Amino acid sequence: MRPRTCFLAALLFVGATQAETIAVVGTGNVGMALGTEFAALEHTVIYGSRNPESEKTRALVDRTPNATAALPAEAAARADVIVLAVPGMVTESVVSGLGDLSGKIIIDPTNPLIVEGDPPTFTYGTDRSLGEIVQEAHPDAFVVKAFNTINWQLMIDPPTPPPVIPLAGDNAEAKRQVAEWVRAMGLDSVDVGGIYHARATEYLIVMLLNNSFTGSEKFEVVFQRVE
Repeated sequence: MRPRTCFLAALLFVGATQAETIAVVGTGNVGMALGTEFAALEHTVIYGSRNPESEKTRALVDRTPNATAALPAEAAARADVIVLAVPGMVTESVVSGLGDLSGKIIIDPTNPLIVEGDPPTFTYGTDRSLGEIVQEAHPDAFVVKAFNTINWQLMIDPPTPPPVIPLAGDNAEAKRQVAEWVRAMGLDSVDVGGIYHARATEYLIVMLLNNSFTGSEKFEVVFQRVE
């Protein structure tokens, strides 16, 4: 790891309560949910949008305390943490255009879904996980796969007991920091290992969505921490 990266990492991991500037790239439901939740924790939020002045983006900024909007690369450059709240199949192209993210935490809630037919059938749209693709694109950043196993409504209004979100990533300190934010949102998390395991959580969503729409015998898969 380069000295600059180590220095930036040290700044990020000072403490869970430290307010950060967080770029939420994407202004759909997931971007809205995580942006407003991070703002509620008193972080500064910058929404990354292809059209920062659009009516939709301005409305989202207005409902998010201490938030602004900018083009995705500008938002990422100004932020300490990046959230990739974009459709799964555009993740690689989006992340390749965000500039140098060395030393920053990248939270990846994406799933590589291809949807066809009626009722819809879901297939896995890449040969490896999006978490791995993002980490390969930014080897000096700290990628944490998180939030991809729950829908956006649960991010805003978690039930009791809360869902347990699997965290996959190669940097233990980054995962600990993300786990603190998850807990502050009223959710729970479990460390499932390195970024390689992101593919397991992404494949899980493909299976669950297919079961939801076309499976004859319905089932549910949940994560539970074993003490």
